[in-house]
Amino acid sequence: MLRNFILAVAAALVLSGCFGSPYTFSIRFDNIGGLHKDDRVFFDKTPIGVVTDVEYTDTGTYLVNVTVDDQYASLPKDSSAIYIDANPQAAGQKAVRIVQIKDGGNPIEKNAVVQGQSKYSAIYGQIASNFRKSFLSMEAEIDEFFASLQDFSESEKIRQIEKQLDRILAEIENLNADLKRKLENDILPRIKAQIEDLRRKLEQNGNEEKLKYIDRKIRTISAKL
Repeated sequence: MLRNFILAVAAALVLSGCFGSPYTFSIRFDNIGGLHKDDRVFFDKTPIGVVTDVEYTDTGTYLVNVTVDDQYASLPKDSSAIYIDANPQAAGQKAVRIVQIKDGGNPIEKNAVVQGQSKYSAIYGQIASNFRKSFLSMEAEIDEFFASLQDFSESEKIRQIEKQLDRILAEIENLNADLKRKLENDILPRIKAQIEDLRRKLEQNGNEEKLKYIDRKIRTISAKL
């Protein structure tokens, strides 16, 4: 009898939420790229939660509501980059990806609304953040950055490449000799190869002149190495 009473009380507490409500928050995106309710949420490559709802708002943006498992509640921070990507564990499905680009930051508050990013913006942020830390993973990130631009217009590709080159120019004076050699011998050739591929496409329409500022920035970077 007593056992049944205890079980009944425990069940009532669970139903009433007295054991604590789930850790949930919302992310605002301009485009959700095929994301659906019940798609997974990842921190880096670890699944930590699920999409509970996707709403289209009156402002023309999407509000993606997510629930994160309690054991991972400290991982999403206000300094994290959040974007929509392919689910690494399920072909053909989308997922919310959370990556920690900057050190520090506070955990995202329960029920907060935070701003999401596009994938290429998040990857660009990773590249920029890694300049002073390490160039060991830069090659893969550069390739992924250019791959993420494939669906964009030629003008947008050029704008993003210029933005990346500007970041290199801003940081180059702070690099030590080893990192400059890494940039000159490994990173810059990868960027140049992607630029030449874009140049061939522009030449088909006689638009190669659009790369003149990119070429100028490349020459400036080379002169500083």
